[in-house]
Amino acid sequence: MTLLPRNAACGAVALGLVLGLAFSPAHAQDDLKSLASKAEQAVAAGKTLEAIELADQFSQAVWNAAPLAFRKTELVGSEPTAFGQDTPRADNVYGVDEEIHIYAEPVAFGWRQAGDGFETDMVADVRVSTTDGKIIAGHKAFSEFKIAAPDRNADIFLALTYVFGGLGAGDYVVTTTLHDRIGDKTAAFSIPITIR
Repeated sequence: MTLLPRNAACGAVALGLVLGLAFSPAHAQDDLKSLASKAEQAVAAGKTLEAIELADQFSQAVWNAAPLAFRKTELVGSEPTAFGQDTPRADNVYGVDEEIHIYAEPVAFGWRQAGDGFETDMVADVRVSTTDGKIIAGHKAFSEFKIAAPDRNADIFLALTYVFGGLGAGDYVVTTTLHDRIGDKTAAFSIPITIR
């Protein structure tokens, strides 16, 4: 069987990014309890702007401390082009060599300073297995995701497109593993498919 993420040589996965929600990097390493307590005290003292700034710092600290995860993963009918604009596929049944489109929203990934802005550094692996866990094929580091943005942004999506050449009829599980090289975090999600 040939495992071929679409356009593997030039980046098999399309990545979408919507700029908008920005987090202040200040105090990202502060103790979570301390930040929460300071925000509560600011609210009680009627210091609205200070409380909101502390809440933003708390949110960033949680983001940095939490494990990498996915807010949403699903099969979609076509390659998504914008954050939150995914259209779920009606079923998980594909023809041989048909493109498989997956929409995924990672969270708690790392950003690093890059010039006047920030960038991510993630890499993805893919594996196809039978429903009882037998691995049929896999590809390590098939695509990298380096996003440059003026601010740290929570709202990004991955538009993954796979073509598994020669995969015979049957039920399978497609597992995508994302490695965040900045935050040294890893997370995976699996989606069952059927080939007919």
